[in-house]
Amino acid sequence: MRPNGLLVRARRVGVVAAVGLLAGLGSGLFGSGVAAAATVTKTLNYTCEFPLIGPGPLSVAIKVTFPNSGVVNQPIQATGFSATVTVPADTVDVLRLLDGATVEGSAAANVRVTDGAGTSQAVAIPNLNVPVTAVPPTGDMVVVASGPVPAFTVTHAGNAAINVGDFTSDLLPKKADGSLTELGPLHLDCVVDAGQNTLLTSIPVAASAPLATEPRR
Repeated sequence: MRPNGLLVRARRVGVVAAVGLLAGLGSGLFGSGVAAAATVTKTLNYTCEFPLIGPGPLSVAIKVTFPNSGVVNQPIQATGFSATVTVPADTVDVLRLLDGATVEGSAAANVRVTDGAGTSQAVAIPNLNVPVTAVPPTGDMVVVASGPVPAFTVTHAGNAAINVGDFTSDLLPKKADGSLTELGPLHLDCVVDAGQNTLLTSIPVAASAPLATEPRR
């Protein structure tokens, strides 16, 4: 074989080896240590204190994406949180009687995280946005609240259980001309009905790796 042929072959081998090395590095950098995510949906019944009519039921469909795993003392970040609230027609009738045309405002939710050792903590989800939503002429009304979820950490390895809690909402019911209805600003306290399975998900949490120490000299 000619010398230049050997050189070409050597170059080809070198290119293949380099590509293989880069592929291996890529899988190590981007494939390991990155938890995949899963979207969870859950529908629960709540009871809220409404002005004029008193306690009333709501159905709330929760949707949120959690990582499939976590590590002790490292942030666990959920994303894509939304709560789709269905308000029964008889409750919406009060808005209609007062010429309510739209509703907007904010909401705040609560979840409880319990780690593998049974240590429990409350995690608040504030500042959920309720965009301007039209009051339908008849029937139920659907309102969606959404927004970012604060990251949380756990201090013990094992399965971290995440349970849904109560929520509050501050709403502005408005007439077609933009003025408030006679209800004025509304503050609603809503409690999850007893006897339901409030578990959203359970995330396996691994122990954190010990810090490397330099050997004694």
